[in-house]
Amino acid sequence: MGFGVVSLLNAVFRRMFTSAGLRPASATVDADDTTIHFWAHPSLQPSSEQQQPPRPVVVLIHGFGPDPTWQWAAQAGPLSRHFDLVVPTLLFFGASATRAPARSDAFQAAALAALLTGGGGASSHLPGLGAGRTLHVVGTSYDGLVAYHLARELHRRVGKVALCDSDACKGAEDDRALAARTGVAEVAELLAPADTRALRRLMAVCAHRPVKYIPECLLRDMLRKYFGDKREDKIALIKGITTGEGFQLDPLPQEVLIIWGEFDQIFPVEKAHKMKEKLGEKATVKVIPNTGHLPQQEDPKLFNQTLLDFLLHPSASNGSAAAK
Repeated sequence: MGFGVVSLLNAVFRRMFTSAGLRPASATVDADDTTIHFWAHPSLQPSSEQQQPPRPVVVLIHGFGPDPTWQWAAQAGPLSRHFDLVVPTLLFFGASATRAPARSDAFQAAALAALLTGGGGASSHLPGLGAGRTLHVVGTSYDGLVAYHLARELHRRVGKVALCDSDACKGAEDDRALAARTGVAEVAELLAPADTRALRRLMAVCAHRPVKYIPECLLRDMLRKYFGDKREDKIALIKGITTGEGFQLDPLPQEVLIIWGEFDQIFPVEKAHKMKEKLGEKATVKVIPNTGHLPQQEDPKLFNQTLLDFLLHPSASNGSAAAK
C-alpha cells in the first residue's frame, strides 16, 4: 500500500509541474561530471522558440526532503502565470550528482550558477536565459543559504531574493538548541532520518498541524525513495553548511523578502527578524500565521500571494516594514 500511495503522490506532483508548463531536463555543468536535473519552461531550454517579449525568470531552490516537485507543487501553477521557472534538484538529491569532493551550500550555489549562466554570458544549458532576462531567486529552509550564495555569485543578474524559513545566520548554539528541542544528538540525525521513527519526528516538527496518522508502510517507502539514497552525502552537506563562526551574513544588493511560518519549530520566528537585522534595509519580513516550517505547503494561498506581491511589485524603498 505504501508503495502505491507514494508513487501516486509523486505522479500528482509531477502532473502539477507539467500542467504549469514545466518539463524535466538535465545538464552536465563542469569537468567533474556535475549533473543537475531540473524542471524548466520550454522557452528556456535548447531547441525552443523564444517568447516575445521574454518573461522574468524565477529559480525555486528546494530544501532537505523529497523531490522539488513535492516541495514546490503548490507554487508551480500560480508563479507560472507570471514567470518562467527553473526548479533544480540540488546535488545528492534525486538524479543530480557529481564526482567533485565538495559538500557545501557554496558548492551547490556554484553548480546552479554554472547551470544558469554556462560559466559565461548567455547560458549554454538554458539558451533562453539570455543576459537580458530578469532573474529572481527563491530558497527554502536550509537551502535558502544556497539561494543567498547564488544571489551573491550572480550579483547583477539577480533582481530579487526570497528566503523562506531559512536561518542563514544560525550558529553552533542554534544547532544544539534544535537538537535538544527535537530529542536528537545532532541536527544531521533530524534532517537525514535513518529509519521511520526518525522520519515521523522530522515530519512532526516541520508542520504546525502535522498529520495525526501515517501508515508505517508509507513511511518506509518515503524513506527508501527520498531519504535513504545518498544519506551520507546529505549528512556531509549538513555539516558543511557555511554559517556560524567564520561566516559573515552580509547585506545583499538585491531586495530581499524573508518569509517565515509563525510557529516554525526548526527555526523559531525570532530568527526571521535577526535575519532582517543582518541583511539590512533592503530586507522585509513577512510572517505567515498558523504555519510551521513549511508555509508554502500549509498555507499556499497566502504564501503565493505574499511572494507574488513581492516579485511583481516594487518593495518599500526602505525595506523596513515587518508584518505579521
